[in-house]
Amino acid sequence: MFSMEYRLGASRVDETGLLRCSGMVDLMQDCSGFQLDTEQALNAYFAEHGLGMYLASRQIDIVRMPAYGEQLTLKTWIFDCNRFYGRRNTLLLDAAGEVCAASWCIGVFVDLSTARGTRIPQTLLEQVRLEPAYEMEYLPHKLIVPDASQPWEQLPDRAVDRSMIDRYHHVNNARYFDLGEEALPEGYAYRRVRIAYKTPAKHGALICPHRLTTAEGCWIALCDEQGKPYAQLLYSDIVPV
Repeated sequence: MFSMEYRLGASRVDETGLLRCSGMVDLMQDCSGFQLDTEQALNAYFAEHGLGMYLASRQIDIVRMPAYGEQLTLKTWIFDCNRFYGRRNTLLLDAAGEVCAASWCIGVFVDLSTARGTRIPQTLLEQVRLEPAYEMEYLPHKLIVPDASQPWEQLPDRAVDRSMIDRYHHVNNARYFDLGEEALPEGYAYRRVRIAYKTPAKHGALICPHRLTTAEGCWIALCDEQGKPYAQLLYSDIVPV
């Protein structure tokens, strides 16, 4: 298990002074990345063969959003791994050690020269440290999006600018949460968000958000101009603020 401390500052809170969901994902990504750095054999193999890891999906269950100034701890670990992908948990805890949010995600091994999935050797896999999965509800990583005949609402488009791009030269995973938040109906809250990453959006691309509210929650599809999704999100257990 890897952990890091963080005092919540102004750069990651919203207008109410609470942690933004995208800010939470930023922190979870940082903690996960630092944990991955400790996997020396895996990192050496990645560097030698030009590999990386792309997120395929994430689920976040939120107990409460911390407020500005709170002292936080993030903990992360890998609980399952095969030659094609790994699964990890990440927890966000407050100063009392209470869980504010719990997440699990899937990361796929990728050849960075082709952006295609690849597999790692079994001998390398055996060196990856695994720990027991956190006790939470694990929903399917694939989102079954409602039929296209449903009345999806089209929202204003957003061009991808440089501030959204990460070291893999596409939109950072957390920025899709910014786009999702902007697309939510005003005055709605949620306690769970699930995201499926489809096709990486690159600088200059136009992201066209679509929204549909069902009994399951609020669906946000972030698509290209032809309607092909970059990412799909489901915000559930939504109640009026």
